[in-house]
Amino acid sequence: MVSARGPRSDREENDMKVMNLVASSTTVLALAVATLGFAQEKKAGESIFSETCAVCHGPDGKAQTDIGKGMQAADLTSAAVQQQTDTQLSDSIDKGKGKMPPFHDKLSGDDIKAVVTYIRSLGKK
Repeated sequence: MVSARGPRSDREENDMKVMNLVASSTTVLALAVATLGFAQEKKAGESIFSETCAVCHGPDGKAQTDIGKGMQAADLTSAAVQQQTDTQLSDSIDKGKGKMPPFHDKLSGDDIKAVVTYIRSLGKK
């Protein structure tokens, strides 16, 4: 291969291949860690959702429980909910919205983030 400085030596070629391999491996590792982190956060969010949110929103997020219907709880799988930003969803959980009470005193910021991650997964089912 020819660079701006002229032809590369075999050593330079090998060094470039190693650097490319390291960069590719680092990218794959970062994606694997991110995927694992997402899966763990989703699982934590599912657990919190089941304990805290499902009584109104139902286990599937569609709000078809007696309490959910009576309170007109949001269908978390709907386009209207899924199109909200993570910040909007987090604020609704933290501060409450409509008849939904605030959960700032029951859930940490990390808990709320995990629930938002889980809510996002409900929209994909």
